[in-house]
Parts: sequence; structure tokens; C-alpha cells
Amino acid sequence: MMRTTIKIWALLIPLLLLAACGGNKQDIIIVEEEIAAIDAEIGQITPLDCPLSLSVEVEGETIDCGVYTVPVNYDDPQGDTINLTYTILRASGDNPVPDPIVYLAGGPGQSGVVSAAGILYGDLRQDRDLIFPAQRGTLFAGRLGLEECLNFLSEQLGSDDLKAFVEEVSANQKPDASLPYADYLAQYSVSTGRINGRCHEAFTTAGLDPTQFTTANSTNDLIGLLTALGYDSFNLHGVSYGTRLALETVRRHPEAGIRSVVLDSPAAPSSSRLNLLASATHHMVLRLFADCEANPDCNAAYPNLAQRTANLLDQLTVQPITAGEQTIGPDEFIQQLQDLSNTRSNYVPRMIAELEAGKTETYLALLNGEVGIEGPEGSAISPTINALIQTVSAAGATADDPFGGLKYVSEILPKATEDNPREAMKSAAQDSLQDNEALPQALEEIDALSADDIRTLQAMYAEPVGEQLSEAETILRSEAIAKNSALFLLSGIVCSEELAFEDPETAVASQASLEIQALAASGALLATEVGNCTNYPMGDVDPGYNEPIASDVPVLVLQGEFDIRTPLQNGLDLAEQLSNATLAIIPQQGHETWSSATNCVGQISTNFIRNPQQAPDLSCLEQRQEQFSLPGEPLTQAGE
Repeated sequence: MMRTTIKIWALLIPLLLLAACGGNKQDIIIVEEEIAAIDAEIGQITPLDCPLSLSVEVEGETIDCGVYTVPVNYDDPQGDTINLTYTILRASGDNPVPDPIVYLAGGPGQSGVVSAAGILYGDLRQDRDLIFPAQRGTLFAGRLGLEECLNFLSEQLGSDDLKAFVEEVSANQKPDASLPYADYLAQYSVSTGRINGRCHEAFTTAGLDPTQFTTANSTNDLIGLLTALGYDSFNLHGVSYGTRLALETVRRHPEAGIRSVVLDSPAAPSSSRLNLLASATHHMVLRLFADCEANPDCNAAYPNLAQRTANLLDQLTVQPITAGEQTIGPDEFIQQLQDLSNTRSNYVPRMIAELEAGKTETYLALLNGEVGIEGPEGSAISPTINALIQTVSAAGATADDPFGGLKYVSEILPKATEDNPREAMKSAAQDSLQDNEALPQALEEIDALSADDIRTLQAMYAEPVGEQLSEAETILRSEAIAKNSALFLLSGIVCSEELAFEDPETAVASQASLEIQALAASGALLATEVGNCTNYPMGDVDPGYNEPIASDVPVLVLQGEFDIRTPLQNGLDLAEQLSNATLAIIPQQGHETWSSATNCVGQISTNFIRNPQQAPDLSCLEQRQEQFSLPGEPLTQAGE
């Protein structure tokens, strides 16, 4: 599973009403139309002013954009074409290596061009170009989205026909969420099927045949683009659905020069989307309970959490707890269990024990964001850097000005960005602390900084090289972020490449076997997922899509322990299937794990890309393990 389930008709009806009444085009749509209008031969690269500016980049120097033209249908090279936009952030060093990092965005439906930014990769950018391609069907690449469907409909239908269609769809009522799977599906599919069929027809009439917007064709697009740009070797970094695109590229283009692959929040082709959706929350919560059981202090304080949770759900159903204006029933309790972001998991066992006794202190603290909001690693700054900061800060602190040392910090640490960072920092320290007794210790601590510490400081103090975005550029980026999805691309890929291999009744039946029934996905949720495929034909199904991947390319699998969008089983499956894969299960982490160049996951990932033949050091993950809040402790203690 690569997304939360979307109710198509609920999104489309307001837009249909707007389209029927007319309206002005957004700037972003004008940019899309200008890109689509570029007339180029298949396989041609056309330079392009970047559709989205970045304040820290200088176009033509540090960043380049362009369009790569591909056929809609590779079997019909004389037919319609699509212009796929891409962004390249050029390597900042003088002698870059020839294998760039290629970022493959998630969704499916997110555009790599919208995601383009170099900060995630830290000093890897010194050595490598960073490439952000827009996948076919996403923004700036023939988007199959809601707005595009409506634009085509407004051109292809008369106003009376469009209004009649709006009235027809709007007349259907929202199904009752408590309905069983089959009943909800029957009702939900009525409006969804009409919208899907009409939009599928609208795209086809406009020359964007949805049956060609597949992962297989996107792998052809990707390899063609990299070849046209002159890259013989490259590293793939896929996120969520982007991992599926990366894996299909490995499968279908084994000789393409793939040097390494990082799969962040992976979607294994052989995993069952519906079965994982049915049990995702249940298995995530039981994983947390297993972590507590493995921790002697937590297990002693809160044993048998699964059975106690099931009993508590029954108890809250009969007699909800009232705390001020809050009524805590089973739904409210489950809502807290479903959110294990940051360090909330540290407090869940304590919350359960308190609710059993009718107490609400921890529940309300979690509800109000008073605890659990800090990250599991705390600061991304290493103890060595922290010691240096403390020494320099203390050197300038006085009773009248306890923060006086921050001036010294700002004079010394930014020198890490200079050509000889260690010597530059020591020189700055000698100038700033020349008469201070802290100078010898500060010099020793600068010498003690590791190479990773230096890279961390360089990332912290890197100076922007571009200008601030104008108001128009800011608005354009905001519009792009709002459109960074493509509903009908998503539906097409999910329906033809995943659900085509699944039996929904099996997923429905699997819910009955879960230990805590209340944590199973609802029948309405499963019905929405299946119903989104109603009347959206995608041509012949490729039988290879759900086959396991076989490859000896070095792969790093980053799997969040508490990921309910691409659950843990995905990472476990891929670790078994790929002969040269390293699985890193990231404690206390949900969907998308690589968020910084300097934290634990960032260090693991960047070191892997530097040397994919060497087994990554995963030892820093230990610092992310839960620190469970125990009875009687201050609530602010756990996780600090």
C-alpha cells in the first residue's frame, strides 16, 4: 500500500460544480500547458526554464531543467507524445563522480520536480548530480489529475451536458460508513464508476491514453532520460511508490548501469495490498506491544498488553470515560493507538494502564501534544559537536548575559564550510577566545570532530547561493504543492498492477482472524479501495507485476517499524527476495524514514551510496529504541 484510501466522488463533486460554473485558470495550469505544447521529437532533450524556482539555486549554474519527449505508447512511435520535465541539481564539487542520484517520488502521482531539493543528501551533492524526474502522469508530465479531467470535459462537452453530468453525480448520497463491505462497495461504486468512465474517456480523447500510464512505461522513460543526458551509471532513491518504480527498473533494465538502490518505505510487488491494508493498524500496535514485552521494565509494568487492550475496548464500548469535555470511547482510544509518530509510542502502554483505571492524564497529554512530540533521536547533533558548542558557549557566558557565548559559536562553527574546515575553525577559535581559558579545550574538541561531524556542520551552515523567491514564484510553488498528486494515475496503477492480482474477499475474511478485531480496517475502507477501480479500464494486465524481484544490485531497504502505509511486511519480503539487500528497520518510525542528511538514517543512507559494496553500519539505530514511560515517572521523562 502506498497511500491512504481516497474517496473519488467526494473529491470530484466540488470541482465538477466549479467547472460547470466556469472559472479562471491557475498559473500552474498555464505552465503545464506551455510544457505540453513543446514540439519535439521522441528522445529529444529540450532545455527549459525551471517551472519551480529554488531560492538556494542559481539557474544555469547550480540547477538545470528540461523536457524529455517520449511516446505515449512505445508500440506506436508515430502516435501521441508526452513531455516529461526534469530538474538537475548540479554537483557542487570540482570533480564529481559520473553516477548521479535519481530521486523517484511516491504516490503514485507525486512529481519529482516538486520534490527537487539538495538538503536531504548533504555532502553527497559535492560529488554527484541530483536528478528529479517527473514521472508520466504527474505534474509537468501529462498529469492525469482531477483538474485536467475537468478541463478536457469542459472542452469536449457542451455546457448543458457538463451540467447534467454534475447533477447526475451529485445526486448520489454518501454511503453509511458502518455498512458491510459488499453493501458499501455497491453504493460507493455508482458515483465513482460514472466519474471514472467519463474521465477515462476524456483523457483518451485528448491523446493521453490511460492504459499507457504504467510503471513499465515509466521505467522506459527513466532509462531513456538518463541515457539522453549522458549518464552510464546511476543510483536510484525511491520513496513509497517510487520504490516500486525503482524495483521495476531493476527488473526490466538489468543492464542499465544501476550502481545502487535505496528503497525508503518500500512497496514489495509480491505483497498483498488489500491484506496489508486490512491489518496495518493491528500489526503496528502489536509490534509496539512486542517492543514493550522485550523491554524488562516495560513488560514488568505493563504485561499482556494485547489482551488488556481488547478488554479495554470492550469496556469503553459499554462505559466511555469522561474527562472534562472529553468523552473517551473506543473510537477515540483507537485514534491515539493509530498515531505512533515521533516518540508517542513511549507513552501508549502507560495510557492503556491508566485508562483501565479510569485515569486520563497520559491520554490527554498525548491528545494535546504535551508529550511524544520530540523525535526518537533527540538532537541530530553528535555528542562531539554538542561538547564543542557547550565549551564555546560557556566561554562567553556571564551572570548578566548567560547567552553571550552564542556570539563565539556564530564566529567559529560556520567556518566548517571553508576549504580547510578544521583549520579554519581553529583559527576562528584562536581569534575569538584568545584570552579565554576555554581556548585549549575548544581546540582539542575541534580536533576530535569526525568527518561526519564536519559534514553535519557544513549542512547546518551552508549559505544559500540564490535570491529569495518572488511573490509570483512563491504562489506558483504553493499551487504545485497543492497539485502534487494525480488521482487517475494512482487509480490506474493500483487497479491494474496491484488489485488485479488480489481477491478482495480474502482480505475481508482475513480481518476475522486478527487478535484485536477493533483494530482491523473497516469494510468501508476496503470497499473504497476496490471501488476506486470501478469502470476505469486499464487494458491488459501484465502478469509480471506481482512477481518477486530477483537482482544482485546492492540495495538498502529502509523500513519504518510503525509504517501503516507501506507496512513492515514489505521490507521483510524484499529482504528475503533480493540477494544483495540490507534491511534497516527504523525503530519508532512511520512512513518515509530518510528526512535528514545528518540523523541516523541519513548517515546510513549516505554511507551506503558512497560505498554500496560495504555492509552498512546500523548501530546508530540503537539510540532510536523506545524509552517507555513508567508508572510514577514525570510524563516529560520518557524519550528525553
